[in-house]
Amino acid sequence: MQDILILLLFPMFLLNTIAVLADDKVDGGWTEWSLLSDSDCSEPCGGGEQTQVRTCTNPKPQNGGKECEGPDHRAIKCNEESCEDRMEKSEWEEWSQCSTTCGQGTRERVKKCVNGEDDGYHCDKEEDKSYQVEDCHEWSPFQRDKCPSPCDRDSDEYSNIDDLKHCPDRAKCDDLSEDIGPKRKCKCVMSYELDERNWKCKEKPPVKPTPRPIPVLSPVEKVIAVVVTKTASTVLLIMVSITLAIFIIMRVFTVDRVIQMNMEISLIIAHLFLLFPYEISSDNPDLCRLVSIALHFFFTACFMFLFLETMHVYSMVAFVVPRNGLLNRFQNMLVGWGASLLILIVTVCFFLDDYASSYHCWTQMDKSIVYLVLGPVICICVMDFIMLEAAGNANYKPLKIIDHRQLLSCKIHQRSNLILMPLILASYIVGMLSDHQQNLYLYSVFSILNTIIGVLVFFFHTLGNDEVRQKVREMLKCCFKSDKER
Repeated sequence: MQDILILLLFPMFLLNTIAVLADDKVDGGWTEWSLLSDSDCSEPCGGGEQTQVRTCTNPKPQNGGKECEGPDHRAIKCNEESCEDRMEKSEWEEWSQCSTTCGQGTRERVKKCVNGEDDGYHCDKEEDKSYQVEDCHEWSPFQRDKCPSPCDRDSDEYSNIDDLKHCPDRAKCDDLSEDIGPKRKCKCVMSYELDERNWKCKEKPPVKPTPRPIPVLSPVEKVIAVVVTKTASTVLLIMVSITLAIFIIMRVFTVDRVIQMNMEISLIIAHLFLLFPYEISSDNPDLCRLVSIALHFFFTACFMFLFLETMHVYSMVAFVVPRNGLLNRFQNMLVGWGASLLILIVTVCFFLDDYASSYHCWTQMDKSIVYLVLGPVICICVMDFIMLEAAGNANYKPLKIIDHRQLLSCKIHQRSNLILMPLILASYIVGMLSDHQQNLYLYSVFSILNTIIGVLVFFFHTLGNDEVRQKVREMLKCCFKSDKER
């Protein structure tokens, strides 16, 4: 009976419960909008946006209640203050330490916004408003004794200061420190100069001399110079060639004559090269250089044989040997040409490019080659003069046996060489100067000297030889006898 009663009452209980629940449904409600923070702004300054959210949980919809109406998020403007105003209000950080512990350096400070740690705002460091640098001094009269000298190479105290870097090698350091800070001056020594860019001492570049202007003769003066000099050289060639031919025809080849013959040959060849046209200096520079080298060689040989003739004269006049001098014919030729060739080889090895120039085919007088060209020649002439004077002024004891004919010839050559030697040297130097300076007056002097030399060589070499004198005496004797017979 009880079970039947429960079955009858349960449907009624269920219906009542459903009715109660239908009467208690709850609609949803929005929460408050979320709080805003500057750090959540999309921009640190100048205007940005933040997003606020809310949820439909106040209360949540229940028992079939309605959902909340409207958006659950919204954009709110933030940080509308301008960046410049924001930077002006930012606080400065502390100054950094001085960049040097001894001397004058710098320190810097930036505004807090530079770090961007507090509010995410970044200032430009290049802007003066957010970045400051100032000089700082860790140096005073009381601290100078504690700091090393800026010239102390063992100290790295000033290595970060460009103006106080260690002086480079080959440089002298002067400590010029003052009360306001360290100071030094580097000065290179041994003719070096300071390359501040690469910070090293380097050799000074050679000073380029101002190029010498090329002297020029007028067309008329050029023609006169060519005619005069070539005429004089032709006269010399004729006179010396006649002298050479006389002795060859007479077959005179004594020791002293062989020396003179080689001197004449060298003089003839040198003046043959002087007859080359002047145009080869510009048209064919290699040929011009060859002419210059040949002139150097043959003129040097001429002076060498003058020196050997002086040695021969001294050995006879000073009674060193009874006849034929110190050297035989072959030895004299070997020494004369060999020594000249050696001088030429040394000069060519060091100064080949200084032979000739763009306007003449002789030695360049303004180059170092002139010392090797004229130096040996002048030394030879000085020794010639000394030996000739010594042979003539000293009182030597005669030998028991001596060739008096050779002795007489040597005494004649002793005096003749005192005249020929300075004339040939003067002609040689004036010839080079006349071409170098392109001076008509010097060309005239050169021509006069060559004419005189040609005549004197013929006169001294012919009459100074004992065999030629003998032939002349025989000719004169023959002539006088024929006159008496008539």
